[in-house]
Amino acid sequence: MLELNQQKLHELEAKCTKEQPPAAMAACPLHVDCREICRAIAVSDFSRARELYEKNAVFPGILSHLCEEPCQNACIRKEYGDPISLRLLECAAQAYGSLKKKRTFLSKRAEKAAIVGAGLTGLAAALELGKKGYSVTVLEQARKPGGFLLTERRLPREILEKDLERLNEYKIEIHTLNRVDHIETLTAQYDAVLLAWGLHTPAVHADAVTFASDEDKLFAAGDAVKSSSGTIPDAISEGRRAAISMDRYLKKVSLTAGREGEGAFRTTLHVTGKDVESLNSRLSSRLPSKEEAVQEASRCLECTCTDCIDACAFMRRYKAWPKKYLREVYNNLAIAMGTRHANKMINSCSLCGQCASVCPHGLDLGEVIQEARNIMVSQNKMPSSAFEFALNDLTFSNSEHCFLVKPDPENVKPAYVYFPGCQLGASTPETVWQSYNDLRSRLPGGTGIILGCCGIMAKWAGRGDIYEKTVLQLKTAWESLGCPEVITACPACLTSLSEAVPQMHCTGIWEILHTMGLPGTAHTGEISLRIHDACQARNSPRIREHVRHLARSMGCSISEGPYTGESSGCCGYGGLTQFSNPTLADEMAGQCVSDSDSAFLTYCINCRDRFLRQGAEAYHILELIYPSSHEEHRWPSYSVRQQNRMYLKRRLSKDLWGEQTKGEMPLKLFYDSETADLLEKRMILERDICSVIEAAEKDRERIRDTRSGLCIAHKKVGNVTFWVWYLPREDGYEIRRVYAHRMEIKGEM
Repeated sequence: MLELNQQKLHELEAKCTKEQPPAAMAACPLHVDCREICRAIAVSDFSRARELYEKNAVFPGILSHLCEEPCQNACIRKEYGDPISLRLLECAAQAYGSLKKKRTFLSKRAEKAAIVGAGLTGLAAALELGKKGYSVTVLEQARKPGGFLLTERRLPREILEKDLERLNEYKIEIHTLNRVDHIETLTAQYDAVLLAWGLHTPAVHADAVTFASDEDKLFAAGDAVKSSSGTIPDAISEGRRAAISMDRYLKKVSLTAGREGEGAFRTTLHVTGKDVESLNSRLSSRLPSKEEAVQEASRCLECTCTDCIDACAFMRRYKAWPKKYLREVYNNLAIAMGTRHANKMINSCSLCGQCASVCPHGLDLGEVIQEARNIMVSQNKMPSSAFEFALNDLTFSNSEHCFLVKPDPENVKPAYVYFPGCQLGASTPETVWQSYNDLRSRLPGGTGIILGCCGIMAKWAGRGDIYEKTVLQLKTAWESLGCPEVITACPACLTSLSEAVPQMHCTGIWEILHTMGLPGTAHTGEISLRIHDACQARNSPRIREHVRHLARSMGCSISEGPYTGESSGCCGYGGLTQFSNPTLADEMAGQCVSDSDSAFLTYCINCRDRFLRQGAEAYHILELIYPSSHEEHRWPSYSVRQQNRMYLKRRLSKDLWGEQTKGEMPLKLFYDSETADLLEKRMILERDICSVIEAAEKDRERIRDTRSGLCIAHKKVGNVTFWVWYLPREDGYEIRRVYAHRMEIKGEM
């Protein structure tokens, strides 16, 4: 069980890299936002680009002229042409962009700071402290501030002077020709002192992260450009980071907390370079024109991780990414009173695990949402209406109307028992009939049968009580047959039963057929099919292999889609999305069938049905192995599905065991196609309509419209109230209108 506490939340959030910086930005010690700068220039917004650049550049003129460009080595674009020439784009931003003068209100701090050395490190520290409201004194032994920049031939003098003018906006004094021989004098006079490694400054040991020395008040940051490996961005970054430590020291807060992202680091952002065109830069070393800058910025890949968002319709529907969803789920659970706005989102996930399979770090959002459902249902914080219809369907499948437990007609203790699952019999009972008779005829030791639901719908709905009850019912039935090997025809049933009853040995019918061969009824002849892997077979490569082998053995030509195998998407039935959010479920199914005009091959009957509903041609593999000439190949309505389950039980009981069972619809109903569509959309069953009419006719509790002759009646079943407008006929009832509202009203009178 997943425990959703804050520690676990942070662990899971860390797996989502969507908010991590691009590799080029992380490689820059100053974290200049290369991605946003490129986005701005690509649309000719040079002012926005300049604003973004100068936000972190500290000394933008110096940096854009002399930066060694560590971003280029990290830029993902270099794998598909040349890396982005960000330094030249920064020059273009300054040349063509303008800045709005902003009024700044500085906090005034009483503390005073001293900095030894007016090189890049010292000046960057002074500027950072000045922005924070401190009085700063910079001591430099040379005639002018700037350090090695004074001798840097590539840097125009006016660029240096313009950047140093930034210091004049704050309480910063620079004293040149001032040599420091005794550090103790400074620490006695100032509240914090930074040694920026001036030429005559004695070596001081300092922490590599905080730059704090062993001596109180004293900090030391090395001018990185003096070493062979240091760069100008390193030098500026060290000064700024040292100033942050001095500020924290003076405010008496932690020097180390939250410092992980400072300086250059390796990002965990995952970028998929699929469908990326290889493009080289056309810039020279000179300042690019506006048009050239736009063209160069347009080459940026805008690095971000969207693998799960690209794959999942649920992620796109709610316009967020896993880290944000995790926080919404956690906050939703924490609400004691008030509206829980994330309920709809939590109930809409298909729980299929695709996000974990495509995520480079394996983050499974469905696992978290499943636990959230469990918690909220157990605490009575989740309305029951979202999944009530599905749970009622489960109950019906395991009721006396449909549930069946029988040994082989010729063997009381069979070696096998066939468990086709509730949905296969609901959609195509003929396939269950044929496959069962084939297994009986070819498997040694006899084959019994259990008709019913594995209970996974209750598990998805967060109803552990119903799930445990269902599993116990199936376990008892299985034990009554002598604990035979279970053959399932549904990947979800195989997973559910194997996990719920470990001692129950379960095998998919695909493996059985793979071993003993196809029956004589199997389809023959070449046919092209796009295979869709069931999401419940995501972690079962043997199932996927056996299905493909069986298909090819029948002469089928199999093609694979962009999301296949472990990365296959859900058809919209998983997690009960079909019931909680039908529109989103249709989007899920639509995505699955959008990439091919070929007929689809499935081995989950829900996938077949949902694809048929989308207008695609789709077949369950057992339909090809056990074809039927008289069973209609279509998406069956909810009412027809229940009728098919009852029919299958009656047929098996009568033809194989000579037993009569109940299960006919109590009334004959007539309605047009428009009403049929309405019943399906509102998830109203014929059984519900019959219940309303039976009660109304028995108790005479109905209203008759004298104009139309229609009877109007209603009845509450569970949390659902059904309204029916009907007209009695000699052979049944004509249904003109049906309405239902699902709600539970609580309160005190």
